[in-house]
Amino acid sequence: MDDPSLYHRFQQTVAIHGERVAITEGEAHLTYRALEQASREVAAALIGLGIERGDRVAIWAVNRTEWVIAALGIQAAGGVLVPVGTRLRGREVAGILNDAGARLIFCDPGFGDFDFVEALLAQDLPALERIVFFEEGARPEGDRLQSLAALRASPHRVDDAVLDARIAAGSGADLSDIIFTSGTTGRPKGVLTTHRKSLIACDIQLAEINRFTPDDVFAVTFPFAHNAGYRAGWQASLLNGVRIIPARTFDAGALLRLIEKEGVTMLPTAPPVAQALLDHPDRASTNLSSLKMMAVGGTVVPVRLIEDMRAQLGTGTIVQTGYGLTEAAGSLTITHDDDPPEVIATTVGHPLSNIEMKILDAAYREVPLGTVGEVAVRGPQITPGYLDNPEATAAAFTEDGFLLTGDAGWLDAAGNLHLTDRIKDMYLVGGFNCYPAEIERILAQMPGIAAVAVIGVEDQRLGQVGLAFVVPEKGTALAEADVIAWCKAEMANYKVPRSVRFLDALPLNATGKIAKMDLRAMA
Repeated sequence: MDDPSLYHRFQQTVAIHGERVAITEGEAHLTYRALEQASREVAAALIGLGIERGDRVAIWAVNRTEWVIAALGIQAAGGVLVPVGTRLRGREVAGILNDAGARLIFCDPGFGDFDFVEALLAQDLPALERIVFFEEGARPEGDRLQSLAALRASPHRVDDAVLDARIAAGSGADLSDIIFTSGTTGRPKGVLTTHRKSLIACDIQLAEINRFTPDDVFAVTFPFAHNAGYRAGWQASLLNGVRIIPARTFDAGALLRLIEKEGVTMLPTAPPVAQALLDHPDRASTNLSSLKMMAVGGTVVPVRLIEDMRAQLGTGTIVQTGYGLTEAAGSLTITHDDDPPEVIATTVGHPLSNIEMKILDAAYREVPLGTVGEVAVRGPQITPGYLDNPEATAAAFTEDGFLLTGDAGWLDAAGNLHLTDRIKDMYLVGGFNCYPAEIERILAQMPGIAAVAVIGVEDQRLGQVGLAFVVPEKGTALAEADVIAWCKAEMANYKVPRSVRFLDALPLNATGKIAKMDLRAMA
């Protein structure tokens, strides 16, 4: 097919790797052929319920096999997937579902003490016709409530001929998904991505980042509702014959056991999780020889963490950092395999081969090499815009079609991108620009500091000053005066935080990034 959909590509993968295991979860193993059959049952049921091409169908659940079955079923039926993060709660989820006009949602019956289904039933969701929960027997079923097992066995499923015609009608130009931004600065925006752009993103992920083979085993720790766990995680894997293992929690001990038991080869994760693996008492006695690639990112990465990962987490393990955006359908940059630890820790690498990148000033003029400005990117996987938001779409692009990322950074002579911070997180100390990420990278090198985050707070004399939140290494006693004195010797005076708060751990969002809004609430 000249312009295939994601499901067309998945069918091609099944034709080659049908009897290989696609997903392992606990002791359960699902082959590619069985995964295709399960997804077809879901698609046939969705069409039988009246889901048309282009209809929006959401998933609100932790990483699990059923998430993938439902997503593939939505895509086979020609629907548009709307992933929803599990940390969101009822009112937040209702806003996304109503903005998307979702007709149906797949969800966990509950997670921990939180009941997903009850939270949905309590909201005003005029477009939502049905809730399908993943665990059979978890609650009574009715007109609007149904288990996934009951859906798959529905007598209203269309026959194979109708389903095959629906699959065949799909194309690369169709919307594949709408992923809503975090909404940290206001109402979340729905990022539009087509099947064609998704496939381009998956192909570049294969060629220049993961370099999968069918013998790889990918433990997906990032949430399936986010690009890192979805497009760059299970989707890129299952389009290339890779076995995935959905990981529901960031548990270092469980991850170590999983690596050894299943021969995990690929483990992108957040820096705090990588550090927890290194620090875990079982690490030295666990066989980690299968690991061949780990990627860390999303927050400050200390140089010593990269050095320790290379030395202690599997012989010859490639350690990468990179940078991506929801609006870019995933990755934009990646470090080289042979980059020294300081490059991996202090940069996010070079742009991928199909990405154009430039650094712009406030007037959208390109700045000289080494000068900080806003990172702008252009490429075939970049979003066409935001759902029902032409104003935000217009504001996000330059006249020559470059996406304004909202990230501040600079390019060095080797072509590596140095991110300094979000444009909105910059603060002014006596008229000097301060970028928290830059200060954090320097502070992360101080002996005794395990993790650090910096924010700007109001100051009567200087306008704003820095406040550092520091997590000391285990067994290390640090004082505020020690940290400030060290900073004075290592950075310009205006960058030195004026106060320090010590925490046991930094608050993180679902993808391992520091939740700066939570820190600002503590200030």
